[in-house]
Amino acid sequence: MVDDIDTQPSKADDKEERFTRIRRRYRMCVEAIADQRQKWVDDFEFAWVDGKQWDTHFGAMRGTRPKYEFNKLRQAIKQVVNDNRQNTPAIKVRATEEGDKPLAEVRQGLIRNIESESKADEAYDWGGLYAITSGFGCWRVTTEWADGDAFDQDIRIRRIHNPWSVWFDPAAKEFDRSDARFVFVDDTITREEFNDRWPNKDCVNFENTEGFGDWFGKDAVRIAEYWEKTEVDREMVQLSDGSVVDAKEWTPPELSMDPMAPPPVTEVNRRKVRSIKLTVEILSGKETLEGPFEWLDNQIPIVPVWGDIVTVEGRDLISGMVRPARDAQTLYNFERSNFAEVIAKQPSAPFLYTPKQIAGYEKEWEGLATDDAPGLPYNPDPNAPGVMPQRQQPPVMSPGYMAALQLSSDDLKAVTGIYDASLGARSNETSGRAIMARKQEGDVANYDYADNIARAIRRTGELVNRLIPKVYSNERQIRILGEDGAEKYVQINHLELNPATNQWESVSGNYVGADGKTYETYDITQGKYDVTISTGPSYTTQRMEALDAFMQLSQGQGPLAELAKYGMLKSMDTPGMDETMEAMRRQLVIAGLLEPGENDQPPAPPPPNPKDIAGAEKDAAQAAKYGAEAESQQIQNQQAAMQLGYQQGMLGAPPGWGQPMEQMPPQGGFFMPEAGNA
Repeated sequence: MVDDIDTQPSKADDKEERFTRIRRRYRMCVEAIADQRQKWVDDFEFAWVDGKQWDTHFGAMRGTRPKYEFNKLRQAIKQVVNDNRQNTPAIKVRATEEGDKPLAEVRQGLIRNIESESKADEAYDWGGLYAITSGFGCWRVTTEWADGDAFDQDIRIRRIHNPWSVWFDPAAKEFDRSDARFVFVDDTITREEFNDRWPNKDCVNFENTEGFGDWFGKDAVRIAEYWEKTEVDREMVQLSDGSVVDAKEWTPPELSMDPMAPPPVTEVNRRKVRSIKLTVEILSGKETLEGPFEWLDNQIPIVPVWGDIVTVEGRDLISGMVRPARDAQTLYNFERSNFAEVIAKQPSAPFLYTPKQIAGYEKEWEGLATDDAPGLPYNPDPNAPGVMPQRQQPPVMSPGYMAALQLSSDDLKAVTGIYDASLGARSNETSGRAIMARKQEGDVANYDYADNIARAIRRTGELVNRLIPKVYSNERQIRILGEDGAEKYVQINHLELNPATNQWESVSGNYVGADGKTYETYDITQGKYDVTISTGPSYTTQRMEALDAFMQLSQGQGPLAELAKYGMLKSMDTPGMDETMEAMRRQLVIAGLLEPGENDQPPAPPPPNPKDIAGAEKDAAQAAKYGAEAESQQIQNQQAAMQLGYQQGMLGAPPGWGQPMEQMPPQGGFFMPEAGNA
C-alpha cells in the first residue's frame, strides 16, 4: 500500500453520500446471498459439529430418547480433502518471449519461495476444506514488510479465517470474480482492541443488518474491510525510445551543451486514458477508520474457491458435498439410533407379574433395570395359583428394517461418490491395477472440487505475478526455490550507470561487484509471462515413487543397478546419508557412470584391449616390412641409375667398378668426381 490518497479536503456531505453508497452496496451483497450463506453455515456444522445432524422432524420423533450420530459423511469429505492435499496444484510461470525464459525461471523460484514463506498450503487447505464441505472458501494475497526496520516488502498468501465474512459484488459474473467492482470482508474484534487501535473513533458496529449484526454480543464490535474499484483519468506519455510512462512520472531531461553527447529522450506523444484505481479502507458503522489506501494493482487480491456452482435464472447456486448427502445421513442416524435402542432392550425385556407377587419387594424389582441381581423374590398370588413372574419375549428386529438401514448406507455412498474401495475397504478386485482403478472412481466423481481449487490457485499465481514487478522493484537479494526445495540466492534489479545515456539502468546477466567478484543479476521487472497450473503428485510423493522404482532396478546386476542404488540413496530422506551418498557418487564418477563435477577427478582411461594391442603390433611389423622393402628397392634403383651413367661415360668409374654388387662400397662411400674430370 502507499500513502493515504484521500489528501484533498472534501465536504461533509460528500463523505456522508459516499458512506451511504457503501452501506447500500453492502445490503446488496447480503440480500443477494444471505439465504445461501445460512445454508453454508448449516452444511458445515452438519459435517463438523457434533449434535448438528438431527433435523426438526426426526428430532421431534425421537423426543427425549437418545439421538446417536454415525457420521459417515465426515470421512467421505476427508477423502476428497486429503486427496487434494496430496496433489496440490503448482503454479507455473511461462515466458511469452524466448529471451524471457531465464527471468521466468527466477519468477517461478520466487513464487515457490513466497508460497513457502507464507505457508500457502495452509491457506489452500483451509479454503479447500470450506469449499468442499459447504461450497465456498477463499484466501487472500497481501504484502508485508520484510523486516521491522526495513523498507522492502514481500508478497504473502494468507488464509481468511472465516470465509463467510467475505461478500463479493453480486453483479460479478467471472468465475474468479475478477470483474467485481467491490468486496467486503467483515471482522469482529473486542471493544478494547477497537479503542486501542482507534482511540479517537466511535465504537459502532458496521451495518447491523438484521440477522448479520452483533454476532458476538456486547463485548465485541464488527468492522469491515472495503475494497473498491474506481475509474480515473490518467495522462500517458510516449517517449522517443519507444517506452510509455505516466505523465506524473515523466520529467524532461536537461539539455546538454556537449555536442558529442547522445540525443536525449524526448516526448513524442501524449494522451489521456481511462484506468482502474483500487483502494482499500477499514470502516466502522459510522466512519472510515483507516484509509482509503491505493493498492499496488487494480485487481482485488481476494481469491474465491467454489464447490458446486451452477447458474439458474441468472443466479448462482452454490453448495458442497454435504448438501445432497444430508437426507441420507439423517435417515441413517435415525435408523441406527432405533436399531441401537432395540438392541439395548434385548437383555431387559419386561416381566409380567401381579401387584401381590412383588408386594414388599418393590425396591428390588425397581432396580432390575440397573442392577444385575442374581435373583428376585416374589410372593405367591392366590389369584394366580402356580404362576410366577415371567419375562416377556424381547423385541425382534424386522428384516425389512435391516434392509432399510443398508439402503440408507448405500444412498450415502451414492450421493457422495465415495464407495468402500475408495476408503480402503476390501472388494472383489485382486490385482493392484484393478484396486487402483476402483479407488480412482471416487476421485473422478469428485474431480470438480480439485479442479475448482486448481483454478483458484491459478488465480493466485496471476495476482502474485502481477505484483512481483511492483513489490520487488528495488535492488535487493532474494531467495528462490527449486522444485525439490533447493534454495538459491540471486541479485535482482542491479543498477549501473550507462555512459551513453548518462542514466542508471537495470542490468541482467553478470556484473562485477565492488569486491571484484562476478555476480549474477536479473531485472525481474522486465518481461511478459503467462501463469498456468500443473496438477499431480507433490514432489514428496514423486520422490517416494522414484524410490520404489530405484529399489526395483537395484535388484539387478551391472552398471544400471549401481546407478539405481545411487538414485535410491538420493530419494531417501534419512539423516546421516550425505557422506555415504557422496562416496558412492565419487565411485560412480571414477567408474565413468556419472559425469564429473567441478572438483571431481576425471575417470582414468580404460585399459587397452589385448586384441587391439596384438593387432597394432601386427600392423606395425607389417609397416616396418613394407618400409624396409621400399628402402631396398630405392637403393637398387639408385645403383642402376649410376651404372647406366658410367656406361654412357657421364661419370668416372667409382671404386670397385666391375666388382660384384655385394663387394661394392656402401652408398655413402661413393666418390662423386667433379665436373670435367671424367
